[in-house]
Amino acid sequence: MEMEIRFAGVQKVETRLKGATITVGSDIENESGLEPLDLFFISLGLCAGKYVMEFCRTRDIPYEGTKILLRTQWDEDKKMHTQVLIQIQLPQEFPAKYKKAVIRVVDLCSVKKHIFTPPAFKVDAHIAS
Repeated sequence: MEMEIRFAGVQKVETRLKGATITVGSDIENESGLEPLDLFFISLGLCAGKYVMEFCRTRDIPYEGTKILLRTQWDEDKKMHTQVLIQIQLPQEFPAKYKKAVIRVVDLCSVKKHIFTPPAFKVDAHIAS
């Protein structure tokens, strides 16, 4: 995968990937906007949802009404999120025999896997000629 990140105005950074444009940063006028860390947690939640939906779909289990709630705990001293809770809210008609399996399927999420087996990072800089 390769993407180019550009500065899109005052306090805005954007990238384009697979036809989508993603912008982060603050709008000077109303100080709103997603931050890069928000997108990280969004990715984690959407990944969990994708795997739960696929689990249900392949077993012909209706997934309408299923919700994924993602909550974090913030440590003010460390200035970091120190815990992530992913809660799967299943509809009443969800088969109880699959409850533990649907929890385990979230461990297959590729975003979560990258947290536990992080890639190596290399940062380089050069002046364009």
